[in-house]
Amino acid sequence: MPMKSDIAKRIVVIILGVPGIILLLWKGGIWFAALITLAMLLALREFYLISAKKGASPLLWVGWVVTLLVAWMYYGGVPSGNSLIFYNIFIVGFILTIELFRNKPNPTRNISITIFGIVYISLFLGSLIALRNWDDMTGFHLTWGVFISVWICDTTAYLAGKKWGKKKMMERVSPNKTVVGCVAGMFGAAITYVIMYTSGFLGNLFDWGDIIVFAVISGIFGQMGDFVQSLIKRDMEVKDSGKFLLGHGGVFDRFDSLFFAAPLTYIYLQLFVPY
Repeated sequence: MPMKSDIAKRIVVIILGVPGIILLLWKGGIWFAALITLAMLLALREFYLISAKKGASPLLWVGWVVTLLVAWMYYGGVPSGNSLIFYNIFIVGFILTIELFRNKPNPTRNISITIFGIVYISLFLGSLIALRNWDDMTGFHLTWGVFISVWICDTTAYLAGKKWGKKKMMERVSPNKTVVGCVAGMFGAAITYVIMYTSGFLGNLFDWGDIIVFAVISGIFGQMGDFVQSLIKRDMEVKDSGKFLLGHGGVFDRFDSLFFAAPLTYIYLQLFVPY
């Protein structure tokens, strides 16, 4: 009965969640930005809560405020030069000042966890907002490609690893992931991008060199995001980051591959793909 109940919960989340994400992804603008901002806030809360198991007391409300600022920054345009330096100094200084007057144990750990959560979750995941705004040029298709390629990568890696995997990829971090699974996931992401490109789904803005880079980002670095998240949860001694998505765990669990795939794709576009 528990297994059937868990499967039922997963199906409900998929039926309700996937069409909603596709709709907001298609609409873009403030709608998609609101979705990603909510995901950032929930994932940050989950990360701070599991970090408490190691004696940390991160500044949740500060993390949320900074997350909203990061979302606004990505939506309105990323600042550069002196402005970016000023924002970073102000935020870090503000966190240090608040912690100084909190009278909580493990202040260095509290500060470190607070800042790391903002950087890894808010700054990395929030890049999806900037990526989608840029992606008006392809009609949201590249952003959808990032989502679907990491999903295909994860699914292919899981199925192939379960069927044929024997040699572990990184057992101390994630004991269930195998070399065969990781290689299959990489090919799954690559095939996804090849199909999207050759079918014309991505338009005519990219060439084969871009497609190779996108495949590497989703197929290799996307899996690296999964391993990093497993490393964090293993250190915190938890299986899932939360229960918000019913049988799927927490938001931090479900977006793990995008923590690397999204910002790297956006950085590549900024550096190498002309507007």
